[in-house]
Amino acid sequence: MSRSARKLKRTNANSKKKNKNGLVPAFFSKMKKKISESPTAQKLLEIRFVRFIVQKLGAIFNPTRLKENFLQAFSLERSICRLIAAWCFFVVSTLGEKDAFTNLEWLQDTELSEVAGATIGFFLLFSLIGVLIGKINTDALVLLPGSTICIMYWCIFAPSTNREWFMISATLVYALFLVYCIRALANVWEYVKMHTPVAIVLASLAGIVCFGGIAMLGYLRYKSFASPNFDFGIWANMFYNMKETGLATVTCERDQLLSHFAVHISPVYYLLLPFYCLFPSPVTLQIAQAVVLAAGIVPVFLLARHFKFSNQQTVLACILYALLPVITTGCSFDLHENCFLPLFLLFTFYFYEIKKPIPMYVCAILVLSVKEDAAIYLLFFALFLLLSERKYLHGSILAGMAIGYFLLCGHILETTGMGMMSNRYNNLIFNTEDGLGGAIKTILVNPGYLLTQLFTDKDAKWDKIMYVIYMILPLGFLPFASKKSSRWLLVAPMLINLLTMYTYQPRIGYQYHFGIAAFLVYAMLKNLPDIESPDVRRTLLSVAAAACLCSYLITVVPLVLPRIEKWKTDKDKFEQMEVFLEENVPDDASVAASTYLLPHVADRSEIYEVYYHKNKPDIEYVVLDTRYSSYKPFYEAYTELGYTVVAQLDTRIMILQQPTK
Repeated sequence: MSRSARKLKRTNANSKKKNKNGLVPAFFSKMKKKISESPTAQKLLEIRFVRFIVQKLGAIFNPTRLKENFLQAFSLERSICRLIAAWCFFVVSTLGEKDAFTNLEWLQDTELSEVAGATIGFFLLFSLIGVLIGKINTDALVLLPGSTICIMYWCIFAPSTNREWFMISATLVYALFLVYCIRALANVWEYVKMHTPVAIVLASLAGIVCFGGIAMLGYLRYKSFASPNFDFGIWANMFYNMKETGLATVTCERDQLLSHFAVHISPVYYLLLPFYCLFPSPVTLQIAQAVVLAAGIVPVFLLARHFKFSNQQTVLACILYALLPVITTGCSFDLHENCFLPLFLLFTFYFYEIKKPIPMYVCAILVLSVKEDAAIYLLFFALFLLLSERKYLHGSILAGMAIGYFLLCGHILETTGMGMMSNRYNNLIFNTEDGLGGAIKTILVNPGYLLTQLFTDKDAKWDKIMYVIYMILPLGFLPFASKKSSRWLLVAPMLINLLTMYTYQPRIGYQYHFGIAAFLVYAMLKNLPDIESPDVRRTLLSVAAAACLCSYLITVVPLVLPRIEKWKTDKDKFEQMEVFLEENVPDDASVAASTYLLPHVADRSEIYEVYYHKNKPDIEYVVLDTRYSSYKPFYEAYTELGYTVVAQLDTRIMILQQPTK
């Protein structure tokens, strides 16, 4: 066969193939033309909305566009992503009974064919969506909520043992998903515009979430009779006396009438007094602490704007502060003056950054008013200004303020008060009579010994290691993300809690890390602008978001949920206890009470915790918590002294009265 004959044959074959492939499009074209030319269709198309919908549908079902979308949607990367997303949604559909997934037998009766069927079903559904919507990576878009819901469920109901390691594992896995999804949806974020008013609203919502978690925890602890004398009854009694006399006196802190300033110099409490006078209730104190801590979002927002964060990044920074677990878990044992530290320190940092020295010094004075040891935080900031920022004037003034105030408070406490609590650093003090000066001497002359104490725990546990992880991980290690090593001074305040052998300081369930948290957040905000690459910055923020969410769900939610369940179950019983105490304990009587009952009868001039009062017969009423067997020795001791039971609420409360003279 000649070359021309072969060419003619090949041309005829291609023509027949085109005609064959064109049968279906031609059929649809004829149908489309017939429908569009019908009178009914013509009338409908006169409606603007209908015409708009028809145009959009025509664009979506355009054959050429569908072919391109099909090829994109079934690329290897997107197919794998879609398969994982489909599996995640299968898992979401099975999430049910609380804690069930921690047991090996969970869903073991499910056939693999059911797993495959459900996964394939979701896969086909997401495939259809991906083909119809071409510009967006819909597979990453569905993977994001699917993986988030799974992680949230697993973190909320995490196993009771080895929770820390589970948190780290969950964070690593979720961070991988989150980083991939955000990178895959990079073109989407470019179209998502967030105006400043929207950013303000979202940041405010983050503050409300922060406030809600803390307020609910504090409110339910008090209302469910779970707030002890230490550390809530002492504040309830102190604020009652402040309202009545203007003096911060308390009787249940050291089992005698004395000013709280003999223990800690904390004039900052007077800032809450006007609100307590308006609403004289211990609940006011719990709510006030939540407001103060949530208000820390304001300087975070202002700092982010000063560092020229985008609106999206500003909102994310506010969310990181709001969900920073240590902000909420620090309220696990009710009210403490330390709650003012994040607000005052962050405002001090902000006014320094915008070069407003007078407001900066005012905020620095407010920091000092929190407690005598708050001066140490101010000293760390002064060292940062001197060594890293080279601001010698402001650094020297702040250092002088911090050292001078600390020495003054130490002198006052040693001469007229109960003394400085230097015993918490006895592991660094050679001569106990040297006090904290002995610890400073050890730091200067024996830094090698200092290293032996840094991560050493009293009981040879991993508490300090996990403490560092809890503090740094939720911020994605961004406080360290700086080429300028001198900026690591902002992380140095963690040494305050790492160098002590006092059991409670290196634990996030207590109040000793509020000031440290402020430094870490400031370090994160200051470091981010130095990261030039948008992809790297976005990745680090994604890791921080994943870590913060997992940490919050594992640490904070398990604190609040049991309180809510307890309140729902026993609300009537707790209200009965409240009414019983109000009706049977006279307002002007002197009382010794069990630790969990004391805050509810603390609005009087003379109230003691029965455990520390040592069965002294100098009080009129003894209020015992009979829910716990520990009440029995006190009951026996006081009945031997002639006290008689005058009221009893089943197995919950017993009230004894002093014998009449």
